[in-house]
Amino acid sequence: MKAKLFVRSLSLVAAGAALGGLVVARVSPLQRTQAAGPAPAVAGGVDLVALRADVDRLKEAVPSQSHAMTDVGYQAANLWFAAEKKNWPLATFYLNETRSHIRWTIRIRPVRKDLAGNPVELKGIFDPIESGVMTSLKEAIEKKDRGQFVTSYKQMLEACYACHKASDKPFLRPMIPVSASHSIINPDPNAKWPE
Repeated sequence: MKAKLFVRSLSLVAAGAALGGLVVARVSPLQRTQAAGPAPAVAGGVDLVALRADVDRLKEAVPSQSHAMTDVGYQAANLWFAAEKKNWPLATFYLNETRSHIRWTIRIRPVRKDLAGNPVELKGIFDPIESGVMTSLKEAIEKKDRGQFVTSYKQMLEACYACHKASDKPFLRPMIPVSASHSIINPDPNAKWPE
């Protein structure tokens, strides 16, 4: 009896689904669009209203440039301590992260205004730093030359400060870090795991 009732219920559900499919198939795409309400603004198949909302949402989600620069400072400080410990693979990692985070900073705000309202194009400032002093840092790391590293690192800090001054932020004075950032990464290349 229960099996009969189950088969009957299943048959009714299947029949209802088939009928519903026929009704939907008979409604034209135009009728379905009209039933859904007015169409959004579309250009080339793109919903412009939704696109504008997405762009506005993304603009709100982007961190401030100072947030990204905090990351630059963290990476650059760790670069110093990795080289101090002669952990050259880790120094390479932090140099690459420093570069990457500076580029991220520039993408967030490629042009700043100085106090007079003049545009300061950050990419134009960073490109020679990247091809110059940061290349010198890379070479020092590859050669495992601590002396060249120290010289190049100081030049990098001077170049960073020049950018800060060009952006009318001379109060942002980079320095050689005096203590390691609070990190869970151990810069000691001979560290054992777990400690």
